[in-house]
Amino acid sequence: MGLYEIAYLKWLYYWNRVWFARLRHNLKGRVEFGEGCDIQARNFRYRGYGRVALGKGSVIESGEYPTIFDTAPGAEILLGERIFLRCKYLSNVFTAYRDARIEIGDDSGFNGVIITAKNRIRLGRKVFLAWGVSIMDSDLHDLSNTRKERIQTVEIGDYVLAGNYVTILPGVRIGSHCIIGAGSVVSKDIPDHSIAAGAPARVIGQVDDRDRAS
Repeated sequence: MGLYEIAYLKWLYYWNRVWFARLRHNLKGRVEFGEGCDIQARNFRYRGYGRVALGKGSVIESGEYPTIFDTAPGAEILLGERIFLRCKYLSNVFTAYRDARIEIGDDSGFNGVIITAKNRIRLGRKVFLAWGVSIMDSDLHDLSNTRKERIQTVEIGDYVLAGNYVTILPGVRIGSHCIIGAGSVVSKDIPDHSIAAGAPARVIGQVDDRDRAS
């Protein structure tokens, strides 16, 4: 790396610190950044009136697309420690409606996901979601005059990996140590230590503990 490139990176680092300090000041009381967070300020978007908290050591990487937190009054989006948010292909979009709650466990990583809560969505620790993954705890609309909107909690256990463009529907519980194949539509519960794939997703195999898998 030449002197010009080194100087340019130092310049970017300096200005990101300035932008991040301004971001923290402007969002004080609404967004909490834990100790040691590495946030690319120009890739951070906050909309609304709810509470957002990022645990210590969390990272929002620089990229073409932003990470967006969209919150209604009374809503909470709570990210654990050492969360890694990348937007290489798509934006990360977290939407919490009035009084809804999204909880993300420690050491999780996302790359362009959409998580939309009207009640509660809870993800355990070390959950990795590829680009295009969508998680929702409601239908978002009534299905017909007689079939009203479902709103049901979604829970995902620890050490779960979901491939690109997986859709997880309302009321689903995915157990710990699971792998969900790319393009799957998860409409029913998946037990611990399962490999699931398909639309609708079904269990096609078993997997050992994943707590040390990277």
